[in-house]
Amino acid sequence: MAVPGADLLCIAVGLLTYACAVRDVRLVRRLRREGLRTEGLVVANVVSRRDDSTIQTPVIRFHDHQGYVVEFKTAIQGVGMGLATGRRVGVVYLPGSSHKARVDMRRQLVGPALGMILMGSLFLGLGLLIAFM
Repeated sequence: MAVPGADLLCIAVGLLTYACAVRDVRLVRRLRREGLRTEGLVVANVVSRRDDSTIQTPVIRFHDHQGYVVEFKTAIQGVGMGLATGRRVGVVYLPGSSHKARVDMRRQLVGPALGMILMGSLFLGLGLLIAFM
């Protein structure tokens, strides 16, 4: 027996996740169109342990067009991202929002939105499955 409202909750979470994906796609489009490109340095890999797995989040440092030092964590986390400490990477950021920087690699730009679309589809599908059972 299904829990009352579970279908609506799953559908709402799915739609909210889709909205976040659309927001991320809009940011990436702005970065490609208006973004400033520079070079950054991977200064650290923050390690967090969850259950039996280890997740690494690279930290990138770069100088923006005003000369300020900016550090940010990549949008995608995980092992084997090819961003070892000390590596130089391309960085793209918006002129007025250097804190919204991304590593200038396809998987770093497109990956977060694809992950959100996948999760949104799972929640939406689960919600529809519960609703019509």
